[in-house]
Amino acid sequence: MRAAGVVAVIGGLCAVVAVVSLMQGTPDLSVGEVLEALFGSESEGNRQFIVRNLRLPRVIGAVVAGAMLGASGAVMQDTLRNPLAGPELIGVSAGASLAVATIIAFRLPFPGIALPIAALLAGLATGTVILSLVSLKTNPMRMLLVGAAFTALLNALVIAVITLAPNFGGVSVIYRFLVGSLSDVQWEEVRLVAPWTVTLLGVFLLAGRPLNILKLGDEVAEGLGVGVRRTRAVLFAAAVLLVAPVIAIAGPIGFIALVSPHIVRRLLRTSDARIVVPLSAVIGAILVLSADMAARLALHPHEIAVGLWTVALGAPALLVLMQRGILRRGALS
Repeated sequence: MRAAGVVAVIGGLCAVVAVVSLMQGTPDLSVGEVLEALFGSESEGNRQFIVRNLRLPRVIGAVVAGAMLGASGAVMQDTLRNPLAGPELIGVSAGASLAVATIIAFRLPFPGIALPIAALLAGLATGTVILSLVSLKTNPMRMLLVGAAFTALLNALVIAVITLAPNFGGVSVIYRFLVGSLSDVQWEEVRLVAPWTVTLLGVFLLAGRPLNILKLGDEVAEGLGVGVRRTRAVLFAAAVLLVAPVIAIAGPIGFIALVSPHIVRRLLRTSDARIVVPLSAVIGAILVLSADMAARLALHPHEIAVGLWTVALGAPALLVLMQRGILRRGALS
């Protein structure tokens, strides 16, 4: 009963935050005005354009980005049995961001639909290299240190690529590929990532049981007929697959993947992946939506990249995890 109540509150909160995001800006709109702009006739003119073509695609992009990051973090943490596993901490986001930044900055002949694929391949390559250097049984702090080193190197390469490119786009481009920004998300970007949401639904439906089995330990999982290495590789690839389209349209929005699963586990007091993965997606959507509202409105008319707000949220959360000994305990249970 308690779990059902928490799920209902989380779902309702996500809907409320989305509606509030559509209302806030220049001009501020009421709920009724937002509904009229969404479902009314063309006679509403400017208000309808603002809601349908400026705010709505950005809200949908934030929801999709947050959901994919939240689910990705839950899958990575359970797959690797490491509470620190997340795309921003094991180099996946930085590697994918470098690939997309290079393609865009140097105008390489890649169609837009191929950007998530390039991000996927680069993220997989980076993550694989880092994981090959860190055993799953190693203290999580070592993964954090190795991932931080690779991330710093890759971020330096991103800066080099952007500044050396012939069509350097200024500070906004650096924001997008270093910390993440939703300011350029329009319907074209939403349509780009829409097919990838099928992957997200597939993870919801299929990942829970194998993740729960992997958490029992490799020997027990093998005894239950699960090919541990193959299953872990597939699930890790699926987690990176969720991150790739986010990097392609918004850059590396940090700490959402790390924090969202821990919030769910804390609220529901469960580590059942069948519950944690989908609800981490909802929590991720709420966090990114809220951070994007702060990015747009806190210093209006100036905008701060959404990734800076999520770092402001995630860095203290990481310190809390360290203080409470989660890093020392290592594998999730």
